[in-house]
Amino acid sequence: MSEQDTIKKLRANYGNEIINVSFLPRPYCPGGIENVKAIYLGCDPSNKHSNELPFVFAHESGLTVFNRFINAHTEQLREIGLSWHCVYTQNLCRSYFDKETSANRKLWKRVVNEYWIEALKSELTIFPSSIPVFLTAQILLEVLASNGYETINAPDFYQCNVSIPVPAESSKLGRRLIPLYRGKSPKFEISYHLKNKEWDQYRNSIINILK
Repeated sequence: MSEQDTIKKLRANYGNEIINVSFLPRPYCPGGIENVKAIYLGCDPSNKHSNELPFVFAHESGLTVFNRFINAHTEQLREIGLSWHCVYTQNLCRSYFDKETSANRKLWKRVVNEYWIEALKSELTIFPSSIPVFLTAQILLEVLASNGYETINAPDFYQCNVSIPVPAESSKLGRRLIPLYRGKSPKFEISYHLKNKEWDQYRNSIINILK
């Protein structure tokens, strides 16, 4: 199915809250699929600045408004010994919504469950099943995990009260899932960025998984 056909189908099923665009952002994989060590997954491309992003996560958009966002993710990857050249960066939902994810949770979850999970699962068959998926937001865990993992809060992972990865048999993608969040913890009043010493043990757990 072409991108235009996909957009038409989504708009027919879910209405004008799916934005009609001429193309969707492409996955970002500058190092080539042969060098991929992990899938780096976002929610969707919806934002307040552009509906014409060439790649997911606003890579190579030329818009400086996204620099801070990209840099934060670059630093996250660096903390676990990775770079953009050894991950396959994609969004679970490739289409644009008229609202950003945090303000659109109900519709977002419906569209994801009814369409995009199976689409992504099929897309990722180009990689061995051993390649894990990094989840950059809690809501991704809520829709992709099962067997109780979908209800686990970020602090339980980050304080190593719950072991990672989420096993493949508890993942709707059939791949191991690893939370790698970007937001701030209200419980600890610090961000989930791995540069924070609070998360040294968690960071080391991720590094060991990747070895």
